[in-house]
Amino acid sequence: MKVTDSMEGLKPIGYALSGCTHEILSFVVMEDAQVKVNYFYFINHPLKHGTPVLTRTFRVQPYNPEMIAGRIGPLAGKKGRRADYGKRLEYTIAFAEILGYYDEKGKWRMMEVAPSPWDCVYEPSEEALQRFLAYRGEAGGSVMLEIGKIRGTNIPAYIDLNAIARGHMFVAGMTRSGKSSFVINMVAKASNLKPKPHFVIFDRRGEYSGLVKYGAKIIPYTRFTPIITDPKTIAEKLGLKSKEREAVLEAARAILDGGGRLTAKNLISKVREVLERGILFKTDEAKNRCIRNVEWAVESKGGFLDQQSEPLDIVEEVNGSFALIVDFSVDTDIEAQHRTASHILNQIRNHAIKRKDHGDFACIIVVEEAQYFSPEKGAEIKESNAQSEAKASMIEAISQAGGYNVGLIVVTQRPAYVLKSCISQCNSVACFRLRSGNDQDAILEYTEYGSERLRDYLPGLADHEAMLWGLAVPTPFPIIIEVDVEEYPRKAAAFAKSAWEKMETKDKKSDLPIYLQDS
Repeated sequence: MKVTDSMEGLKPIGYALSGCTHEILSFVVMEDAQVKVNYFYFINHPLKHGTPVLTRTFRVQPYNPEMIAGRIGPLAGKKGRRADYGKRLEYTIAFAEILGYYDEKGKWRMMEVAPSPWDCVYEPSEEALQRFLAYRGEAGGSVMLEIGKIRGTNIPAYIDLNAIARGHMFVAGMTRSGKSSFVINMVAKASNLKPKPHFVIFDRRGEYSGLVKYGAKIIPYTRFTPIITDPKTIAEKLGLKSKEREAVLEAARAILDGGGRLTAKNLISKVREVLERGILFKTDEAKNRCIRNVEWAVESKGGFLDQQSEPLDIVEEVNGSFALIVDFSVDTDIEAQHRTASHILNQIRNHAIKRKDHGDFACIIVVEEAQYFSPEKGAEIKESNAQSEAKASMIEAISQAGGYNVGLIVVTQRPAYVLKSCISQCNSVACFRLRSGNDQDAILEYTEYGSERLRDYLPGLADHEAMLWGLAVPTPFPIIIEVDVEEYPRKAAAFAKSAWEKMETKDKKSDLPIYLQDS
């Protein structure tokens, strides 16, 4: 292919400047051309004539030598005038990362040499971009799902659900940037695949209920909460300390070791027995005070003891549902939520390992607001045994389960608060708008892309735009996509405006005579 053929019909938009490297292209933009950040452009390979090399701009800035301090421009500006001739000296410089090219055998290669000064930069047509961006179709176990368009084009963007099931995905972005919409629409679109993938979704805010019309099933997390058999957890949930805690621990162990079931009534009864025959207290007054404290704790906080029942079998539910939404928005019992999350993760992981030789089980677990289930050290909400167990289960699942076709989609608005050992295990990433330096650092340091240029891309992403990279993405370089959004997250609670309207109505009624307030 000749050089003239490879760029035939493409519009020249600039020329390479001196100082380019094999990774970074800087070029001056022609006067009649427009160059945009996050868009693709071509250059010719300096050594392989006729081979187009793909680049993507990450910064565009104007430059005017007459507006440098000490030149005539600032002096004119001081007097409220403009040096009109100086405008003619202004030009625009663009900076692009050099992504790579396909060689004569169709293999993706990184650029080996730097572009030369005066090498021409071209604006590619969509047809020319097809070679680099279009999904070519792959043999094997790929399960490709169209999720949107590559930014600035009509070229479909795909992700491979099989790669997620075997290697996990990290989804990050500021609040309202579109990360939950991305997952919701991915699951909705997956409902049309043959065979259908299976999903488990940890829904902390009641956002995923819209998936019911695609075949999803919603079950409160409490139906999966395991019966507490750890005396320490019982004492912790009752908020007991010191001697009261010791009495409850001994009583609970005695009941459980005897094969009995813990209830509020038999726990209090057993505590009395322990105190009557024990040596925890030297006086009757101290013993009676302990009993009163335990009774108060059980009556006020021990309702869970009588409400416990055998949990549903999570594996049966996964097998019977295309998408199982585990609703964590039904209450605010953080300890029970952590314990349930740990139980679900462990049960699914263990089942997948047992069925590894049969090849008849696979699922993707979506963990929304992952910072609650696997917080980075120092970012914990509440220290508890259950939280430690949930964190350990997340680490074990993300470290082991991918090899058994159980993948995690770890979703968060604050990457800096998520356990870094979880982020680093995700070999695919979908990153929406991020402006916090700490959150950008977490992406830079613990994912495979790790380019400083992410700081230029991520803050400028629009709503429902994401940068994707990793094994689940068909291209060998990161792409920016515009997500197809048909379903939006649903909130479990009403908007504040609606609540205030109802409060206002109540206030107006309270001003009426009593006999009119109910009318």
